[in-house]
Amino acid sequence: MKIKRNSCKHDTPPQLTPIAQVLQAALLLSVALAASPARAEGEDPGADAPVSISSERTEDEEQETAASTPVQKPSGSATLLPTLTVNAAADSAPDGTAASGYRVKSASVAGFSEQDILDTPFSVKVLSADLMKNHNVKTLSDLDKLDASVTSSIANPGWYSSPSIRGFTLDNTVNFRYNGQMMVNLQAMGMENKEQVEVLKGLSSMQTGFAGPGGLINYVTKRPTAAPLTEINYYVNEFDNTRSHIDISRRTNDGRFGLRINAATEEERSYVRSVDGERRFFALAADALLTPDTILEFDVEYERREQNGQPFLKPLANGKLPSGFDPRTFLGQRWARYPTEFTMVSGKLKHFINDDWSFTLDGNWSKLRREQNMVWAHYSIQENGDSDPNLYYSPDQKANPINARLTINGRFDTGPFNHELAFGGMMHRLKQRWGDGFFDSIGESNIYNPVALRDPSPEVPDSRLARRVEEDGVFLHDVISFGESWKLHLGGRYSMRTERSYDTNTGHRTNEYKDYVYTPSYALVYKPQSNVSLYVSYIEGLEQGGTAPPDSANADQQLSPLISEQWEAGLKVEFARGLNFDVSLFRIEKPFEFTNADGYYVKDGERRHEGLELSLTGKASPEWTIFASAMFLDAELMDASEDIDGNRPADTPAKRFSAITEYSPLWLNGWTFTGSWTHNGARHVREENNSESAESYDVFGLGARYETQIGPAHTTLRLNLDNVFDKNYWSSVQNANLVAGAPRTASASLSVRF
Repeated sequence: MKIKRNSCKHDTPPQLTPIAQVLQAALLLSVALAASPARAEGEDPGADAPVSISSERTEDEEQETAASTPVQKPSGSATLLPTLTVNAAADSAPDGTAASGYRVKSASVAGFSEQDILDTPFSVKVLSADLMKNHNVKTLSDLDKLDASVTSSIANPGWYSSPSIRGFTLDNTVNFRYNGQMMVNLQAMGMENKEQVEVLKGLSSMQTGFAGPGGLINYVTKRPTAAPLTEINYYVNEFDNTRSHIDISRRTNDGRFGLRINAATEEERSYVRSVDGERRFFALAADALLTPDTILEFDVEYERREQNGQPFLKPLANGKLPSGFDPRTFLGQRWARYPTEFTMVSGKLKHFINDDWSFTLDGNWSKLRREQNMVWAHYSIQENGDSDPNLYYSPDQKANPINARLTINGRFDTGPFNHELAFGGMMHRLKQRWGDGFFDSIGESNIYNPVALRDPSPEVPDSRLARRVEEDGVFLHDVISFGESWKLHLGGRYSMRTERSYDTNTGHRTNEYKDYVYTPSYALVYKPQSNVSLYVSYIEGLEQGGTAPPDSANADQQLSPLISEQWEAGLKVEFARGLNFDVSLFRIEKPFEFTNADGYYVKDGERRHEGLELSLTGKASPEWTIFASAMFLDAELMDASEDIDGNRPADTPAKRFSAITEYSPLWLNGWTFTGSWTHNGARHVREENNSESAESYDVFGLGARYETQIGPAHTTLRLNLDNVFDKNYWSSVQNANLVAGAPRTASASLSVRF
């Protein structure tokens, strides 16, 4: 069954240019609000934190619940209300907000329950909804400007992003999570209903079983709020990309049941001419206190988008990279469109047995359907730009994962030792369908003067079951505290995995892998004082072998599983003023996979990454916020064939920096001025290191936002200018697939919260 494709739109230019819309909106709103008193820093009268309906009996959570209880506000008219200026301390501001310096103190991605990041023996970064909204993060491909260890890969307009962490590309079927449960990342994911994105850097086999060594990305959805909430958001950029989003939350009078709905519609227009499409998004989140000790959470999310994509570029035959290419030039074909439909259903049931013990049962089901119909890349590029565009047509692709997990958490003492225990089991099932698609040249073109080509309308077989994965696992993790300063983490996971591949022409099984593997995890945390921790850790990981890309000689072949190792040491400090400082040293080793000179995707040698990460986050002063990080990476191929041994892996920079700063002058209440900088080091394009490298680049951004209170409405206007100096650069060169970075882009957004 195919997804119905809509006709192309946006053929008529708007009467008012997008940049004029931005300037007009800013001018009209500034005039209208000139006499309006601005809100206090950190004060958001229309917003309420998600209500805590947990009955877990701990002092910290009781204080947290009390802090999230809404304060009754007197009713008033719709006239402008005066605002009292209050400079709240960053420590007292809600986690993840601009007033807190975007600091988040806890996360669930590194363990089996919510944990204080300071006590976690891993490198974790949490990116809040406020941070992403204020700095124009729309999809995963934008995360590289928020953290230096995250780089964007395969992020062509109209395509989805497959990021790398610590230089390792994440596996799209196992390294992504939705509320802690596995999901398939083969589509661009909407951020409208995401409360935060959690990033775990490094191996994650203890938490996940089979997974790539780069790390984990976990989407955490927004929960129903304590008080009624209605928020309307509108976004527009100079290329006429427009997005409308509404966020509504309600709760019953007794607080036992809550509901939150996020819905969005977007007319997607890229900086690449003719890359356009429509996106529709809907998400529902509900929670219920079934008994004083039992909580149920439920999520459903649906998204449909359709775009035509921008093809990749390949290096020239002489090994050089194309020069003088305009990133706005459309290299695809108008008839090659790429509809995607994604549905996710997720649930979690948590029951508190007593003050010390609880169990959690959670799981999800999702379904992805897409029509792979796009010009994949331009090959055989000559110095004058002549090229050979190839079409990749594989209709009715499907991915259908199902996941379930039971976790039991408890606390007990054995003599002088305190134990925080988590144990349980998980189940993962995945079916993927695709067909023996069409991948071939469709004519001749030129990357500087593209040619409109005829749709070949290739005849291809129907999709069939191509891959089936069954994984079961049991895990145990014990955090042993001795004294007030030491914690020993001991854990392990026993995984049982069966993976089968099928011939999509005959339906016959072509390959089967079955194994039982134990992966240990050890860590030691020392806290010389309450706001400082030092840690060392060791973990082993297991991941499924890579899948040969569609342009390789053994396309779609699944390679055998890989075993990885990681050593890590780090320091974390929470300064009283409101700053967090983190530093980590790591070494990761894993077998190496790549496409060799004969065009085959193979396993050869070992890939070793040694690196240093630095991070500084929070309020440097009441007026200044900083969100900065750096990664220095020494990556090398070892014990490999002669043509690559000792080389640096492709698309792996030696250094990356990312920094965002905000200035909210006390003398100009309500205004915040922002700046950003991203530096990416030079990268090899091929593993053989025999072609021209992609040069290092620096990209700068500027912005401003104004927040005020208009009657009952908390209103925020944001203006952003990305790539201020209109730098031309290659944003990704993974697998020798060249992606041109976005040019200078002006955008504006307006948020109104009641």
